[in-house]
Amino acid sequence: MKAVKVLFICHLAALLFGLAGMLIALPHPELWSFSPLLISVFSFGINYAGSLHILFGAATVLLFGLRIVGVRRTLIFFAASTLISLSIELIGTSTGFPFGPYSYNTFLGFKILGHVPYSIPLSWFYMGFSAYILAHLLLTRRRGGTESQRGSGLWAVLLGAYLLTVWDLTLDPAMASERLPLHFWQWGVQGAYFGMPVQNLVGWSVTGLLYMGVSRLLWRSDLEERRLLDVAWLPFGVYTANTLFAIVLDLSVGLWLPPLLGLFLGIVPATLVLRRRGGDEPGASGSGRAVQEATAPALAQVQVQPSHGSRGLVERSLQSITRLVMRGGAAFLLWRRGLRIAIEGGEHLPARGPVIVAARHYHHLYDGCLLLGVVPRPVHILVALDWARTRWQRLLMERLCALAGWPVMLRPERLRLGAASAAASAYRTSEVTPYLRRAWRQAVDVLRRGDLLVVFPEGYPVVDPLPSPRQPTEPLLPFRPGFARLVELAERESGASIPVLPAGIVWRATRPPCLTLRLGTPLFRRLYADTAQFIAAVESCVRLLSGLDQDQALTRLPGKEVLHS
Repeated sequence: MKAVKVLFICHLAALLFGLAGMLIALPHPELWSFSPLLISVFSFGINYAGSLHILFGAATVLLFGLRIVGVRRTLIFFAASTLISLSIELIGTSTGFPFGPYSYNTFLGFKILGHVPYSIPLSWFYMGFSAYILAHLLLTRRRGGTESQRGSGLWAVLLGAYLLTVWDLTLDPAMASERLPLHFWQWGVQGAYFGMPVQNLVGWSVTGLLYMGVSRLLWRSDLEERRLLDVAWLPFGVYTANTLFAIVLDLSVGLWLPPLLGLFLGIVPATLVLRRRGGDEPGASGSGRAVQEATAPALAQVQVQPSHGSRGLVERSLQSITRLVMRGGAAFLLWRRGLRIAIEGGEHLPARGPVIVAARHYHHLYDGCLLLGVVPRPVHILVALDWARTRWQRLLMERLCALAGWPVMLRPERLRLGAASAAASAYRTSEVTPYLRRAWRQAVDVLRRGDLLVVFPEGYPVVDPLPSPRQPTEPLLPFRPGFARLVELAERESGASIPVLPAGIVWRATRPPCLTLRLGTPLFRRLYADTAQFIAAVESCVRLLSGLDQDQALTRLPGKEVLHS
């Protein structure tokens, strides 16, 4: 699988290269026009970037199929997908049926018979094969691992065509937008779905159904799930990376519905193929003891397991792309609410290496947007999802946090308060301990990789629409000791000291209102006599940085304020 991984990395790099060219280089020629080398890079990107990511994607999936799915099945699918899609594309570009009137430009490579770029059938292949494999895994997992069942092939074809069409739901609106500086194809009519003809969706679905159905008939049997389980990250990674590519393009031209459709109808369901079974699930076994008695042993039993190279590689690659979408969403939300964000003391933040930011929790929603907007490093936030009231909210948010690489935990007080009110949670108190164990493993793994982790030691925000143990007279809750225990676990695993940055979050009622992140100097556990002193020191710094003690002392904070509009 080493060659497959290399090709997949090249595919991701080509996608990012294409995004940079369309969203940065084209709109801002002043960034590259002064350098002959950069001009050459730009020229290469214009001529080849469009087909480059398709070639790497097709090579990745083709080699993956030959090694994992089997030579015969892979070659059948390759032939069926490329020949059928090419035939329908040639009919479509000549007659307008079944996609609607459209034509390709020259950015996707030379055209077959003067109509269809050679790379288009390859894109049908690698995205269709990835979608079909994901569909098969989703169905067999739903059946509890039973691989052969009457009608399973038909359902896999239907679900695979559905996932393929969701990708088009996300990609075509951006390509039809006049605000996109570069288009790979052009529509001859102004369609009802963000400039795209609705019949194109029918054409996509029918094309996918045809070549997936023909392939399944020629195979005469289902795929073997056992061979796919350990490498499900590859089709998931290919599908998700290409969908996120389309989502970023949509966001760049101001479209929000297509990204939501791609995320919720495509990526989130696809994450189920990465879900572990049995005892690995966080809610598979509960504790009958009281939550307070179970929490301490849970922390003591945390053991960090090394992540698998393949799974870790794709997770980090997808997180990099996901962060672009999250930052864009946070910026849009702040803009819609008319809020400015700022950072002070940014020079205290290490440019690299593991670090914990212990922050005041002011707002249940805006704190995360602030951190995503002003922190220059990738942000991992330890979040609590016990506010979710329905099963679909729980499933959706867990998948989104998994994509972002954010550990998830539960708060026992919230579950008890919710059970006594109308805000009942979709979680049970018996799930607190398994979730806590998994969250701590993931949090330590974040630090072991040298990343940044944000924790809110108070546990509850000042502005919170749900029941909370915080009293109106408490601007800052006493810090819980969990973050200090996390520092000890991470230092024991890595053998190095982990800096803890105290962070205040301040609301300024200016016009427009401004939310400011104030970072203090790093604190180290080893410099304090015991854990209690360390926690008290961090809490005192956060209180000061939040302006809750001596506001005049804040003028002595070093660093110039940097505003983000």
